[in-house]
Amino acid sequence: MKRASRGGFTLIEVVLTAALLASVMGAALMVVQRGRGAMAQSHLHARAEARAQRALERVVAELRGAGIDALTPALNPNGHTSTSSVTFEPIVGVSGAAPVWGNPVRIALAPAPEDAADNRDNDADGLVDESVLMLTRNVGSASQASFLLCSQVSERAEGELPNGSDDNGNGLIDEAGFSIQRIGTMLTLRISVEEPGEGGTSTIASVVTSLTLRN
Repeated sequence: MKRASRGGFTLIEVVLTAALLASVMGAALMVVQRGRGAMAQSHLHARAEARAQRALERVVAELRGAGIDALTPALNPNGHTSTSSVTFEPIVGVSGAAPVWGNPVRIALAPAPEDAADNRDNDADGLVDESVLMLTRNVGSASQASFLLCSQVSERAEGELPNGSDDNGNGLIDEAGFSIQRIGTMLTLRISVEEPGEGGTSTIASVVTSLTLRN
């Protein structure tokens, strides 16, 4: 007697095929999601890096008119320490052979007004205890005015912890998210800027530059 040929799939075959297809689709979806996440992080990092670069360019432009020994506080020329705030009188002209000094200018890192330094995200922007970099002209006078150079500056430099150690290996201990280091007549400027993303994620970008000042 001739046996009838099968015209379809058994229930077990259908279940196994569906399970295999779901597994393949799930793996593909994970790859796509990871790719999107990496692209998002890359975009955030680029934005943070661009803001950091612009801020340091502005700081360099301001400091070019300063004398290395006219900075307050006076910086250790051996590079062992750094500061996150500096005040100076820029050279605005020359009278005979003598420089003419302008009104004091201050560049300083300060806590963000809306986010107190209390280990909490008070302004709900996804960042904790971020700082702002400020430029203040005519320091101490009635016409004193402050301008924002950069927001969302990290409280500490990238990779640094407030533990009395040089965690990021740059020779400085517990440096802030913006710092100025002196070696001879050269200043090294560092800034770490954060960029918040979706779902509580964030990224940080750091930029370093140097300039040499006159004595």
